[in-house]
This record gives sequence, C-alpha cells and structure tokens, in this order.
Amino acid sequence: YTPETLPMPTAGPAVGEALRGMLGQAGIEYHPRHTVAAVDARAQTLTFAEGATAAYDLLIGVPPHRAPAVIRDSGLAGPKGWIAVDRATMATAHPGIYAVGDATGIPLDGGFMLPKAGVFAHHQAEVAVANILAELDGRPPAARFDGHGWCAIETGGGKAGFGSGDFYAAGGPRVNLYRPARWWHWAKVLFERWWLWRWF
Repeated sequence: YTPETLPMPTAGPAVGEALRGMLGQAGIEYHPRHTVAAVDARAQTLTFAEGATAAYDLLIGVPPHRAPAVIRDSGLAGPKGWIAVDRATMATAHPGIYAVGDATGIPLDGGFMLPKAGVFAHHQAEVAVANILAELDGRPPAARFDGHGWCAIETGGGKAGFGSGDFYAAGGPRVNLYRPARWWHWAKVLFERWWLWRWF
C-alpha cells in the first residue's frame, strides 16, 4: 500500500511498471494511491485517507520523509523543510555554504524531486568538497554534479535488479532497469564493501 501511483515513480512509468511486474511475480499485491491515515495495532488494521481499510499480520511501515528539525530550524530550509541548492554546484543561497544528500530538495523536470539516495549524496559530497576547496584557494567553484545515479533492487534468492540513468534529463529522468541477476546483487555487495573500506 502506497500513496504513489507506481513503484519508484521518479524513475518513470516504464521502470514503475517493470517493478510492479516483479512484485506480481513474487506474489506481492501492489495497492497504489493508498495513504495511511491510521494504524490500529490491537485490531491489526490500517485505515486509509481514501476510505478503505486493510488487515495485516506484520506491518512494515515507512513514515513520511521529513527533514530533521535541525535542518528545518536552521534558517537554510525552504517552506517544505528542505535546503534549496544549485543542483550542479550544491551551493545554497548563502555564500560559502553547501548542502548535500537528504537535507536537500532538488526539483527535477516532470515535477519530481531527486530521490534521497546514498549514491547521490556520495557524488554531491565530492562536488561540494571540490567547490569549497576551490573557494578557499581563491578559484571559482567549477565542480558539477550531473544527476546520474543508480540503485540495486534486491529481489531475494541472491539476485538484484539494477536501475541507472540521468535524473537531470530534460523532460524528466531517463532510467534503465536491468533484469534481476546474481551479478547485480554481488556488484552491490562489492560496492558496499569498497565504500566502507575506502571511507572507514
């Protein structure tokens, strides 16, 4: 159950329908346009803003994504609670201040926002650091984040799907989704291990 129309709507309708098909193949029913209004833990039922109800045995819920209070109260956030940045340089409207990752709100063509994902935060941080160092060195900040990103979609059984593309594309994100395979699962595992080794 989700308020969204398709899984991962930011990636576009083709990817969303493909993911919906994967859910169906796994025997998982997909219920779009269902916004949870109340949870009755004793009766184990959900009530949706649209008027429907559903029973559950095990509830795995994702709360609405909000910026933390420290961001909302910082004076940097816009009306929706996210920090607006130049989507290429990651600079805020405040001189010398940059923001990256989940704290930011970056609008995309098509009416969506850039997803909150580690792959974007990683590359945004590299851009922000390069631009901060340039400013400290008296050079113009020239590093750019290009909006490209990817994600592995775990499907169980040691397999994962893989989506990648240009989220800054004119007209809306252009994302390709590759069929689940063991290769994508292990590529994700190896990337995680490399990243943790590299930074920690």
